Amino acid sequence: MRYFIVFVCLFVGIANTANADLVIHAAEIGIGKFHRHDNSVHPYEKDNAWTPYILPAEADNKTPLVVENDDRSITIFFSTLEELLIKSAEVSLVRGEKIGVLNINAHGLPGAMWFPMNESFKNSFECWQWNAAANGEDKTNYDQYYSPTSKKDILSIREYSESGGAVPCTSGLRQWKLALNQATQAKASFASNLKVNLLSCVVGLGPVGDQFMTGLGALLSDSDQVEFRSTLNFGLGDWSMPEGMGFWDYLTDEQLTHDNSIYGVNRKDREIMQKGKLRVTALVKGAWQSTVLEGKDFMTLDRDLDLSQAKWGRESFSRWTKKPQQVRIPGTAVYEMVK
Repeated sequence: MRYFIVFVCLFVGIANTANADLVIHAAEIGIGKFHRHDNSVHPYEKDNAWTPYILPAEADNKTPLVVENDDRSITIFFSTLEELLIKSAEVSLVRGEKIGVLNINAHGLPGAMWFPMNESFKNSFECWQWNAAANGEDKTNYDQYYSPTSKKDILSIREYSESGGAVPCTSGLRQWKLALNQATQAKASFASNLKVNLLSCVVGLGPVGDQFMTGLGALLSDSDQVEFRSTLNFGLGDWSMPEGMGFWDYLTDEQLTHDNSIYGVNRKDREIMQKGKLRVTALVKGAWQSTVLEGKDFMTLDRDLDLSQAKWGRESFSRWTKKPQQVRIPGTAVYEMVK
């Protein structure tokens, strides 16, 4: 059974437990609503990787919301990056444990995730579309997740992964830097062997994704045991993917037509899953670099990956890449302008 944490008294007597690393599952509020409705249609098994991301039945739009799971991991449902970092540090302090695994589940783009940096940005006009989704009904978040994706939408995201740009209401490297200025205890709460899994579409794609991931590593840690993980593909994470996040992408016109014809009808990620690519970022020989692991079935939420044959490096930007005028936020029906 999952239950709410009452910070005043719940942890009295357990702060001095063994120094097991703390596992935090972080879910953007709209994603939590998606999983809540998905669970009502197809009940998740207890050991489904996405069970910790189900927003509790009695929860409303108020965040942050902290829940302890049966395995003593923590779920934080959040609206802004700043509140996520502050609350994670508070949980770590109360527990007397460093954060060993941080999983963040949200919609994403190359080099950023779709949620506001802080309360001020949340209340600004640039976040009106995010607010509409975050404050919307569970079924609305569920329905837009299964909307077909066009070839044009996919190619514009690939262009964006090469060109970069500013997209409203996203948290990229700049927003992480600013949020950490307010969440002053966050870095101290991370273990020296921290593993960060960004459970979000295409965050690690292209030079933009590489720059974000290596920059985030340098921002958060100076330990060569830390790893940051993201995907180069679109992510799959509904009831049918109990192992973790799966992968999907445009391969051929025929494949895209087939997948779009069944996806919105059957609403089952597993029917369209593919082999995917993971970007793993780490401090290697004094520099933050990335490697890409190909042919993966899932991005699992545990610690260990075999990096013995990894080839580390950085991706270069092309001077000739055209910046798209707008991009669709994967997993939503939202289009945002690119500045």
